[in-house]
Amino acid sequence: MNVRSQASIAYAYAVGNLKIKSIAYSNVVNTVVCEVDLLAKKIANAEYFKPGDVITYNIVITNPGNTKATKITITDDLAYQSYVKDSFRYLFLDDSDARIKLHLKENTLVFEIEELKPKDVCILSYQAVADKVEEICLDLRNSTCVKSREVKPFTTNQIDIKQRYAKIECTKKALDHVLLNSDIEYEIIIANKGNVEAIDLEVIDQLPFTFELDPGEDAITVNGKNVDIFAFDKETHVLKLIIERVQPHETVKVLVKGRIVK
Repeated sequence: MNVRSQASIAYAYAVGNLKIKSIAYSNVVNTVVCEVDLLAKKIANAEYFKPGDVITYNIVITNPGNTKATKITITDDLAYQSYVKDSFRYLFLDDSDARIKLHLKENTLVFEIEELKPKDVCILSYQAVADKVEEICLDLRNSTCVKSREVKPFTTNQIDIKQRYAKIECTKKALDHVLLNSDIEYEIIIANKGNVEAIDLEVIDQLPFTFELDPGEDAITVNGKNVDIFAFDKETHVLKLIIERVQPHETVKVLVKGRIVK
């Protein structure tokens, strides 16, 4: 932006009995107003996550001013996350040869940009792994702090990635000892440790080759209710059945009845 300034002087002089008025104008002074500003936005490639997920973050920073910004520092907090080694990449849209340094301090990433030219855009990209924490309601919330030699520190938009997942754990139980040709029950305990319901569960149970499925209607039950639809291969002795859904923190008990024969 340019600003202009000019002075004028009004004066008078007398010629005999005649008074003459006049105005003198100075030269026009043009002053270039230097503007340095920084705008930044943080973007994540996911809205939801589960422990162990790899999340890609992009930080877009631009200088809308007319003078380059120097000594830019970008500080990014990685609470409950771990930086993926060698995942950092950056790009200047004007093919600038400025360098960016990355420093890792505990769970904080510090990026240092030498300079950002007027109207230039820089994109930083890196990946982080969500830590395996016990709190299933813990969300990932973080933002980025940006500053330069010319611009005071400011904070970008906040990223809020919600932890949403189903986690099925399975335990199988049976008697340690059983007599030949006597009844035996196999109990499969299915628990959803996540915070989202699990759907379309396919239970595949490899039973002993000497196992004979009980012919009764209650040969297979889920939480005490008879299962009518299942598949039992008498050659491979593989039992398959479908459970429609298991709610968060819910435990489902599958009971398979039969006997061990020769």
